[in-house]
Amino acid sequence: MGQNSRAGDERAVARWRDIVGADAVADDEATLTAASHNTSAFPSRRVVAVLRPSDPDQVARIVQVAREEKVPLHPYSTGRNWGLGSRLPVQDGCALLDLSALNRIREVDTTGRYAIVEPGVTQLQLADHLAAHAPDLVANVTGSSPHSSVLGNLLERGTGFRRHRADEVRGLEVVLGTGQRIRTGLWAGEGTRQLHHYAHGIGPRLDGLFLQSNLGIVTAAVVDLLPRQEHLRLLMFTLSETALPGVVDAVRGLFLRGTLRSIVHIFNDKRILAMTDSDRVPTWTGAVAVDGTQEQVALATADAERTLSAAGATVRVIGAEDAGQPDADPIVTAMYDVHTGRPTTAFLHGLYQSVPGKETPADPDVLDGTTVGYLACMPVAAVDGQTVADLVATIEKTCADHGLVPAIAVNPTGPDYLESVVNLYFDRTDPEQEESARACNTELHRRLYEDGFRFYRVGVETMETLTTWDTAPWEAIGLLKDALDPDGILSPGRYARVF
Repeated sequence: MGQNSRAGDERAVARWRDIVGADAVADDEATLTAASHNTSAFPSRRVVAVLRPSDPDQVARIVQVAREEKVPLHPYSTGRNWGLGSRLPVQDGCALLDLSALNRIREVDTTGRYAIVEPGVTQLQLADHLAAHAPDLVANVTGSSPHSSVLGNLLERGTGFRRHRADEVRGLEVVLGTGQRIRTGLWAGEGTRQLHHYAHGIGPRLDGLFLQSNLGIVTAAVVDLLPRQEHLRLLMFTLSETALPGVVDAVRGLFLRGTLRSIVHIFNDKRILAMTDSDRVPTWTGAVAVDGTQEQVALATADAERTLSAAGATVRVIGAEDAGQPDADPIVTAMYDVHTGRPTTAFLHGLYQSVPGKETPADPDVLDGTTVGYLACMPVAAVDGQTVADLVATIEKTCADHGLVPAIAVNPTGPDYLESVVNLYFDRTDPEQEESARACNTELHRRLYEDGFRFYRVGVETMETLTTWDTAPWEAIGLLKDALDPDGILSPGRYARVF
């Protein structure tokens, strides 16, 4: 790094302290080293500073300084992008923009069924707020930590247990790379009536530009909420490997005729064994919520039971009384909780238990600081039985070649596409395990791509390779980057080529 660059870093840090206060800027060696710790064992990055603004105006001023001093910024919400890089930027030389102090729930509209949340609002914070102030509404939660960011997961196009998070966006508040602040949809204007009933707004819809992108820093979002239904049943079903293609086709049929409206999650035995009380489980276990009136639930449950059973699955219907039993299997309780909008640590505990010899710490959110290794590969595929069989075969063969057993989830979101999550666990104190896991993850992405599969989300170590593939109109994305972030100071290389 040249003297001019270092001087620019120092000037930027001094100016940022004037904006957010000395306590909200850290550039000491210990903090910068800790910022690169990640459960995936990705190499550390050179980080200029860690900034912690507390309001959107400070974010805009920070961006302006970054432009003037030519110091890139890498924003994150709460930093729990585990398996994909945690808080790491793609490239060296960034200042990390920790948005966790922007943690206000600005509004909950019970009639319009939405909440306006900032990046630091966690799943647990929103769930508790709704339980206290809007009990007829629930949030669509994920299996990640209760303390993970609602907005951060949404911006990565994460998936909750009920539906795709990106489908919940009704408007965004964004600081562009120019320092300009904008709002999207009808939120762009002012009005005396409720503005968030029509997410599209007028003119080009801009929301999608800021999901999985480095075109702006999102400081708030209007997110859709789910109405709490009169009646809910959780269908859990088990099946063999040979039955998986037929069950996937059966699930597609259930979606097509309107029986199912929530995402179906199907986990392999590696995923389930880490969470259940049993020491033997079927090869695959699935779960889906059915809710509505008592009559609707009865009809949907009967159809789903009949259809899945005919495809070779064994179905169990679970209600609140079953999940709440003192001796209920932890996997049953956890599945019921998340489908009713309550985040849980059960899935995070399962991650720790997937690495032999590791214990879950008192605070499971310290994952990046432990010796548990975790990498994720996230392909997307059509909801088609043979396609899923091919996908699973490629995953299992690739992992076997590297001596690993993958934890796999196959999640049909509707009749058209499913998202798969492939988790690779390893002991970070064992160099051979770490090397095998990282080599496997790289090979898995390559083989799946060559076999015709694509990805809905990737880690920071895969992004440069991703932009050499024909997965997106990268040159057009570059034109947008030039317009919205002309100095290229927002997360260089994040879901974008560096031209």
